[in-house]
Parts: sequence; C-alpha cells; structure tokens
Amino acid sequence: MNVDTLLANPSIHASGLYNLDPGDYAHALATLAEWGDAKAQHNLAAMYLEGVEVPLDYGLALQWHRLSAEQGFAPAQYDLGTLYLEGLGVDPQPEVAASWFRLAARQRDAKACNNLGILYATGEGVERDMIQARAWFLMAVHGGLVDALENLELSAEEMTSEEMARAQALADVWREEGCGMGDGM
Repeated sequence: MNVDTLLANPSIHASGLYNLDPGDYAHALATLAEWGDAKAQHNLAAMYLEGVEVPLDYGLALQWHRLSAEQGFAPAQYDLGTLYLEGLGVDPQPEVAASWFRLAARQRDAKACNNLGILYATGEGVERDMIQARAWFLMAVHGGLVDALENLELSAEEMTSEEMARAQALADVWREEGCGMGDGM
C-alpha cells in the first residue's frame, strides 16, 4: 500500500493507529519509509536531497536511498549511484556508482543505462570500453531516453563500424536475455 492510498483511506485516520497526517506529507512519508516501503524510502530520500519540506541533508538522502535500493527499487538504485558518483553525502566513489547503476540498468532503467555508458566511455569507475559504452547507450535509447541519442552519436565518432556492430549485437542479446544478464554486466 502506498502513501496516497493510505492517506485517502478515512478509516486509517479514524483509527489513529498509523498517526498519518494528510497535511504533513513528509511525516506521512517518513512513517511509511520507516515501515520499510521502498517507494516511500526513495521519495523521502529525494525530499532530503532537494530540501523539499525537510532540511537539505545528503546523509539522510543517502541512507534512505540505500534502504530502498537494497530492496531492489530501480529508481533508488539509480539515485544512489548518482550520489556516489557526484559525492553527495559520501566521498565520490565511481566504482560503487557503477555497481548501483548496473543494478538499476538490469531492471531496464534507461537513465542508469545511459550513466553506465558514460562511465564506460570515460573509464570512470570501470575499465574504459567503447563497445560496452555504446551498448549501454543503445539500451538507454531503446528505453526511451532521448538524451542518450547524443551520447550514442558521440560514441560513433571514435568507433569502427565493426565495433559498433559488436555493440549493437551485445545490446540485442541483453534485450533478449532481460537487459544485461550476459557477461557484459
């Protein structure tokens, strides 16, 4: 059950059991997050990351994103990767960022695929590999991320047609196998 469903249910408020206040979204979300709801944990983390309705706190954003990400929630895995990449609430750790992006990419998160492609293209946190980079950009484009088109075009500038064909074949295999269940992951 998500926060919107709970807050819309008058019997929840009448019982007093959950003590959720529809006028205090942050408090209601925190309650659900403490109960272990992955989406609520992710949303609460985003609030701390932006300082919306709660004080800006990268440490708490990192904590709540981690709890959600460890439950397999792809948007939190992506966001946690971003925190590690950018060093928000933690020292920058591109290797750890790549691991979180990879987990989200396996769930077909297009932004994670794109960021993983960037890491492979730059060699940040992973060994530089333009075939892997282009394959991830292809996955991001396939997932509907228009921003990845530019990265796809840039990758072509330094690749041979054979390398681009290998990247395409790799991306095709990943799509067929459930996005990256092969060796390239």
